[in-house]
Amino acid sequence: MLENTKKKRLNIAIITNNYTPYSGGVVSSIDSFVNELHKQEHKAFIITLDFLGITRNDPYHVIRIPSLFRFMYKKNHMALAIKKEKKLQEIIDILKPDIIHVQHPFYLCQPAAKIAKKLNIPVIFTYHTIYEKYLHYLPLPQFITRPIVKKIVLSFCRNVDYIVSPSSYIKNYLESNNIETKIEKIPSGILPIFIKDQVYAIERTETTEKNGKNIFNLIFVSRFVKEKNIEFLLCMFAKLVQKNPDKNFKLTLAGYGSEYEKIKKFAHKKLKLTNYIQFIYRPRKEDIADLYMQSDAFIFSSDSDTQGLVLAEAMGCGCPVIALDGPGQRDIIKDCINGFLCNFESDMIEKIL
Repeated sequence: MLENTKKKRLNIAIITNNYTPYSGGVVSSIDSFVNELHKQEHKAFIITLDFLGITRNDPYHVIRIPSLFRFMYKKNHMALAIKKEKKLQEIIDILKPDIIHVQHPFYLCQPAAKIAKKLNIPVIFTYHTIYEKYLHYLPLPQFITRPIVKKIVLSFCRNVDYIVSPSSYIKNYLESNNIETKIEKIPSGILPIFIKDQVYAIERTETTEKNGKNIFNLIFVSRFVKEKNIEFLLCMFAKLVQKNPDKNFKLTLAGYGSEYEKIKKFAHKKLKLTNYIQFIYRPRKEDIADLYMQSDAFIFSSDSDTQGLVLAEAMGCGCPVIALDGPGQRDIIKDCINGFLCNFESDMIEKIL
């Protein structure tokens, strides 16, 4: 089925449970993908939930399904759609897509895949993450949820036409679980704002030098959640500062998430880093690009990321990257060639110095 779509401009319906005002790797991946599809004159529509229930300035290609219940859970916007199956059917009937591209194995994406099968529309599933690593978000013991979630996810994988794996780690994981659906490794792209040419790289260096006082600026961009391992990063930075009193280190942490206030308190109260650290809450993409440009190194501590798009963003802005070794990091960083991979606090400190 997919081969028949290659010679024409495509009409693609992208179904996602996560979209603005939520932000993160999935949203960034969708935006960069849609941006490139539109450049190539394909049609691409994002079908998602109405998280806020107010008039929004969404672009024409974003379609929101009305939501009956909206609430915050761990500082993330959540929504439950009204008659989601019926609404999805209506939208798909109007759009008449050539392909339905689902971003999750749950909620909106399950009925969308069933509708696609009924209409003989190919279904592509981008497997963004290892879902069993996020079970701490569910209010049930993991020994109960783990086998259930794994069974649901793998069953979904067996019933789509094609799987996009953003990293080697995910592709290997699926193959080790006997998924026979065709899997293609296609890394997610980054937005053009994070791709700077050599002139920008020179400007970044000059900006850093003009900061004066020999300040060495470190930057970390992420959601502030447990799986990002941010306390490890802060403890490492505290030791870096303590052991090098003659050097002027500064660390900026930019992002948002359920543990934002907890992490701020940990940095200021427990580690006493107030004079060496700043937090920036929910920066715009343009501000993040500027932060990369103004920093001497990007540091990363996640032990669960399967891709780590922020690493590619930083590199695209000419900012060197130093990361704790992990599955998503290895596809982007070639150790000691285009960045550094570390196994311990002491290793990361050594690479920074």
